[in-house]
Amino acid sequence: MKRVAVLLLPFAAACASLSGGGAGTGAESPNAVIQQFLTAARRKDLTAMAMVWGTDKGPASQTMSQRELERRELIMIQCLPHEQATLGTPTPSEAGRLRIPVELTLLNLKAKPVFTVVRGPRDRWYVENLEIDQLRDQGFCGASTASPAPPPGTR
Repeated sequence: MKRVAVLLLPFAAACASLSGGGAGTGAESPNAVIQQFLTAARRKDLTAMAMVWGTDKGPASQTMSQRELERRELIMIQCLPHEQATLGTPTPSEAGRLRIPVELTLLNLKAKPVFTVVRGPRDRWYVENLEIDQLRDQGFCGASTASPAPPPGTR
């Protein structure tokens, strides 16, 4: 019985560190959180996205239901395919938030949505919002990284 308790102790400690926006969530800087978020979206990794998407209170996984979290993440994934991302200069926003334009490139598509990032618990940064309408308007939502099909009648 003691062996089971000893084996579960590291697992319990890891779970405890995730609650309250621990070191396993968020990122160390505004640029790092956007890059981690985009990498997770590109890999379609809902768990990794949930670690860096949130508010000043911590990761979104602590403030919304799992079903709602996954639904929103899947929508964002559909609008974030990209081959290249270039982060612009941050500008201050309300309550310590930063707005960072990010130029995304996918084949011949380009969009420059603004990401809003916020500092949360334990001095960790979270992606709080992104201009998904900008991505939709530029044709990113539902786009694919595969080469476009040739026009009908060509080979």
